[in-house]
Amino acid sequence: MSVSSFTSEQENAASEFFARFCGIVFSSLKRRDQRRWARLYIRGLLSIEGRKTMRGIASLEAEPAVEQSLQQFISQSPWGWISVRRALAGYLEQAIRPIALVAEPLVIPKSGDHSVGVERRFVQKLGRLANCQQVVGVWLASDQAAFPIDWRLILPESWTDDPGRRRRAGIPDEEVSLTVEECAAEVVTSIVHGWGLKPRPVVMDAREIDLGRLIYELSARQVPFVLRVNDSVPVSPSDPRIPMGMGRRIEAGRLVDALRDVNRIVESRRPPSMGATPAPQSVVVAARVHTPFHSATAQDEPPALTLLGACLGPERRSVAVWLSNITTLPPTTLLRLAETAERVAWDRAGVTHRLGLRDFEGRSFRGWHHHVTLVSAAHAFWMLLSGARDHRLFPPGPTPAVPTAQTPRTA
Repeated sequence: MSVSSFTSEQENAASEFFARFCGIVFSSLKRRDQRRWARLYIRGLLSIEGRKTMRGIASLEAEPAVEQSLQQFISQSPWGWISVRRALAGYLEQAIRPIALVAEPLVIPKSGDHSVGVERRFVQKLGRLANCQQVVGVWLASDQAAFPIDWRLILPESWTDDPGRRRRAGIPDEEVSLTVEECAAEVVTSIVHGWGLKPRPVVMDAREIDLGRLIYELSARQVPFVLRVNDSVPVSPSDPRIPMGMGRRIEAGRLVDALRDVNRIVESRRPPSMGATPAPQSVVVAARVHTPFHSATAQDEPPALTLLGACLGPERRSVAVWLSNITTLPPTTLLRLAETAERVAWDRAGVTHRLGLRDFEGRSFRGWHHHVTLVSAAHAFWMLLSGARDHRLFPPGPTPAVPTAQTPRTA
């Protein structure tokens, strides 16, 4: 990833943009040397091919002791990563017209067991035990692009309950062991209620985690959500007009399939770049349903949720299913929000991983957070710079109205 394909005029413009971008994002870094190392680190993430190492990044400066200074800046310097992330998010909010916050659990494989938070666990996507870190990333997403703005490292009890490990990694006293569901709810809540951004729904793929726990944690924090779920999730229609019968328990995918003939066809807004062929039209269905999952605000019975289904593929036989506590948006807008999770997966694989998200080998808690913060900044700069060359990245058009954080309605 480099700007080697730019003309000299474009390179000058890119350099000016880089200076302005860094000036805004790193405005909370009061020391000149800190801002210098931050810029150098991002330059290395953007320009070095393959694995991003401290030595490789330091080689961009022909000065002695650069590697040592850079190492100190990343692993030991006490600059606040949250302030940088908030500045980045505020900048992006104005630049891309985001419509959703996407929370995404990730597993980062590691070869050893010294990196902070590493534990040997079963990884469902790999189908085997693996040494890895488990993290939750939060992205600001529009229809056309997605940008990581915050990260949480999920610390297992083997780290939080071991004083020696805590001391060596510099894990703060307030850090405790959380489940994926608790961590996701906590990090999005801190953004929704504490960062000064406009309220937006949270979108998340919940097919491989505890769906009931996630619904409980998000509703307890009054966060509007759109959750991708397995089509086997049991639901009970709450509307007597639904042909399957009110109160009857049925798999969500079967209900979507039964309702497809009474709903209209809409076009997916998925960008052509996210697949080899243009996305086919989708049959979109929506219904109010009950689930077995209690929200934190429910008194007697689980709240009614919106079941959103899309029948995909040339023959529309593949079914994708979401559950949402949002009642004020039409199905087409909910689908637009839901598809931002695919946008995140595409941009993470195509940009963020190539910029070195998985490459940090340091052992400190602070160092890991500094690294992923600068990866986020590098991702934003690269995507915005690419957007300046390709205006399709940020097409004109209205942003749909989205609800503020609200308590889900009960039936």
